[in-house]
Amino acid sequence: MIKIFDDYDLSGRNTMAMAVKCKRFIEYDQKEDIPQVFKDLGQREPWLHIGGGSNLLFTCDYEGTVLHSRIPGIEVIEDTPETVTLRIGAGETLDEVIEWACEQGWGGLENLSLIPGEMGAAAVQNVGAYGTEAKDVIVHVQAYDTHERTFVTIPVADCGYGYRQSRFKHDKGRFIIHDVDIRLSKNFTPNLKYPGLRDLHSATCPMDIRNAVIALRDSKLPRPEQVPSAGSFFMNPQITPEQFAQLQANYPAIPHYPTANGLMKVPAAWLIDQCRLKGVEVGGAKVWSKQPLVITNPDRRATPDDILALEKKIVEAVKARFNITLHPEVEHV
Repeated sequence: MIKIFDDYDLSGRNTMAMAVKCKRFIEYDQKEDIPQVFKDLGQREPWLHIGGGSNLLFTCDYEGTVLHSRIPGIEVIEDTPETVTLRIGAGETLDEVIEWACEQGWGGLENLSLIPGEMGAAAVQNVGAYGTEAKDVIVHVQAYDTHERTFVTIPVADCGYGYRQSRFKHDKGRFIIHDVDIRLSKNFTPNLKYPGLRDLHSATCPMDIRNAVIALRDSKLPRPEQVPSAGSFFMNPQITPEQFAQLQANYPAIPHYPTANGLMKVPAAWLIDQCRLKGVEVGGAKVWSKQPLVITNPDRRATPDDILALEKKIVEAVKARFNITLHPEVEHV
């Protein structure tokens, strides 16, 4: 079913709680609706497809149509003694899927626990946390190709996944994801790569890891339903070994992680913290006191301009001190 709303209030559709509107809001709940939605859109106005709104900053009212999928469903499409493959509707809430999978004893998603958002958007963003990324469990992405006007199945190898990157972000607007196929393990092997999880060798099931991840996130990050935010606001910069050597000479204790492409990843949170920006406010926007990677709207009175001004302040401070330019992970609209 397709539902259409005019002059729609988006404040409840973005976790930053920006008080903005869109010209039209269209919501649908089955993949067969998608061709009709785009037939009706035609060339009349710009459009934007969102998920749970957890990685978005609306910088003003959107003078176009915002689309949203409510496609539900968790279906077992392959079951072996070692693994189970599931088809997940794009409108399913990611954390609810993770909780359900952990209850079945199926591993692979538990390190992503409590990440806000929906399954389709998780596949677009390649969400990641605590040593796991969405691409690690995705097998196929099921989508509608708006260019060819047909439904397609895209293998994970063709999704162009990288750190917070995907084919769906680079070729924005072409593919509308309606389902995501993921493969989980029945033989529990905990992923303890992240330093905060390395002591959990006694974990016996995915739920043990999920509970530890939730406790870890709650100790650092605000839940957006309690304190509005868009999660991690900046990407961790990746710099050359030469740049890192110069940086380490001045800051020997700087955290760092080598990447597969030969670069060195430096935590953006550490850089921001060194600039003493925890708790800094601009208007109604505030850097979270426990994790400076997060910009919050604690009293729900921040305007988009407040968020942008605080973002600029952080970027300029890090650039001045470290000669590193931070780039937002949050999509600006």
